[in-house]
Amino acid sequence: MSIIFGIRKPLGASAREEELLHLANATERYALDGVTVQVEGRVGMGFQPCHTHLRSELESGPASDAQGNLLVVDGRIDNYRDLCRELELDEVYTADSQLILAAYRQWDEACFSRFVGDWALALWSTRDQVLYLARDHAGARTLYFENKKGTLRWSTYLDSFFTDPRSLDVDQDYVACYLAAQPLRDLTPHNGIRAILPAHYVAARERTLHQKPHWQWVSKAKTRYQSDQDYEDHFFELFRQSVERRTGPGTPILAQLSGGMDSSSIVCMSDHIRRSQNQSTELLDTISFYDDAEPNWNEKPYFSTVEAKRGKAGTHVRVSSLQQTFELPGAEAGMQLLPGLDHSRFEREKGIYEATSHQGYRSILSGIGGDEVLGGIPTPLPELADHLVSGELGRLLERTTRWCLIDRSPLLHTLYATANYAFSLYRSPQLDQESVPPWIQDPLRRACRSAGREQFRSGHDRTSSPTAIANGLAWWSIMETLPHIFPASLTRLEYRYPFLDKQLVDYLFSIPREQLVRPGRRRSLMRRALAGIVPTEILERRRKAYLIRGPLSALRGTQSKISSLFDSSHIGDRGFVFVPKLQASLEEIAAGRDLRWVHALMRAIAFELWLQGRDGTHPLSPARPTGLSTFAPEQGADKIRMFRVAG
Repeated sequence: MSIIFGIRKPLGASAREEELLHLANATERYALDGVTVQVEGRVGMGFQPCHTHLRSELESGPASDAQGNLLVVDGRIDNYRDLCRELELDEVYTADSQLILAAYRQWDEACFSRFVGDWALALWSTRDQVLYLARDHAGARTLYFENKKGTLRWSTYLDSFFTDPRSLDVDQDYVACYLAAQPLRDLTPHNGIRAILPAHYVAARERTLHQKPHWQWVSKAKTRYQSDQDYEDHFFELFRQSVERRTGPGTPILAQLSGGMDSSSIVCMSDHIRRSQNQSTELLDTISFYDDAEPNWNEKPYFSTVEAKRGKAGTHVRVSSLQQTFELPGAEAGMQLLPGLDHSRFEREKGIYEATSHQGYRSILSGIGGDEVLGGIPTPLPELADHLVSGELGRLLERTTRWCLIDRSPLLHTLYATANYAFSLYRSPQLDQESVPPWIQDPLRRACRSAGREQFRSGHDRTSSPTAIANGLAWWSIMETLPHIFPASLTRLEYRYPFLDKQLVDYLFSIPREQLVRPGRRRSLMRRALAGIVPTEILERRRKAYLIRGPLSALRGTQSKISSLFDSSHIGDRGFVFVPKLQASLEEIAAGRDLRWVHALMRAIAFELWLQGRDGTHPLSPARPTGLSTFAPEQGADKIRMFRVAG
């Protein structure tokens, strides 16, 4: 993943190359291919390339055109051929940056909705004196900005905002949402620094900032076919296309292989594509994590099945939540700009680096998102709510009866649940205060409620179907947990998410939900379409269990240490939490009596450790190790997927 950054000065001021090179120092250890900067009047842009795919080598730095527009982009425009034909450009030699500038000249800011791929960009329009900051529909690249005293800075990484000493005031809305385990959306822990939301762009004029969506996650489109086979064929082709886009020529790619349906499907589809082109071709390398001490999460038998089918073993790494220490990482981890890293996780990160760095990986394939977009949660409520809202009462009774026969649930009970579910989707957005941990102090509760009102506005209206709304809510739950937004400390890989491909998601959000999940048959479409590609043992395995035994054991084993951590805690002294109530919940959770607040407690511990480390004297940057890549498994695993309903 390349790094983009820049600065826009107030009217009458000029940007300087020295300022940009100073910003580049913060991310130099992740810049594998140098740095290029360009200044045009009061705007300057920087580019630190990390070439990961063939077309990325066409990019040499910030790009400009004859109109004086300036652009810096990181990513991959997958539909470049179609756009080049429409704009009469040479698809072989036209870099994505020049394609984007041409698209902007043709369609103005409406161009962002036309791009398919994984990208983030900053575009300066000289004519309109507007700076656009934009991320793709899934936010596969991070992008942050700060507007302070008329000077606007932006960067791929938060590190760029800390090149100089500055106030480290925490953002109260972030604290409230983080500690309450609520969605964070565009918040960061740092006052004044915000993230560009996925599927959005910000238009920054001299005195105003407007954020607008360029892709709609609550779909009104409908795709209807005559037969199941038509749905299966269309899904197969789009999934194949998505995997092919993310595994094309470039630097070495590492694929996560967990043994679940999603990662296994990606690896098996990649093998299918490569072998169909050349039987002797080299297959992707894989990495698998397992915990044979966790009875509900020993994935080794499953990923071993996939390895046997493909005839290639991967790297196996044993990880265990029992090893969690709840201690600050050492100074070598550098200054942590987001909460979540402790000593045990950092040591795990170093171990994974040692196991993989010699291969020079720059990209990793992740199966995140497949569960939500493909009907991994076997609930009938969205489908039944569709029939209820549309007045199809005969169809409602017929489908409800089928589900009840499988679930052995009372018909009236399911109909009542359907009505409640439909009502909950259309009522005014609000935060359920019972979902906020009891130890959160009143000021944070109020901040959380205020932030929640904005976060629950998911772009739907009363003309959207229940399934469309549920899909939209599920989409934002995915956005909260993508691992690239919790970057590793040593070096950073480019994450690629085949199940979040724009055209694939548009299709899955437009078809009838009964194609995705059927009575007694979750993942129905996926299982039908990938039969023969993915081993039957994987397609027919029961749903993977959440890990709970390991974290509970870790909490019990370190309960006295955690209790001491909060005796004179930063989050207590700052008035964020009521410590006696938190201590009481810790005792209840450790005893296994009340597990509702496990995730929130883990966040409280993480935030306390982060504050302690932040107020210490850790240096900003660790030394960059020899080699190119590392990543942290399960990074951000304690992020609760609050909107994980009926995806």
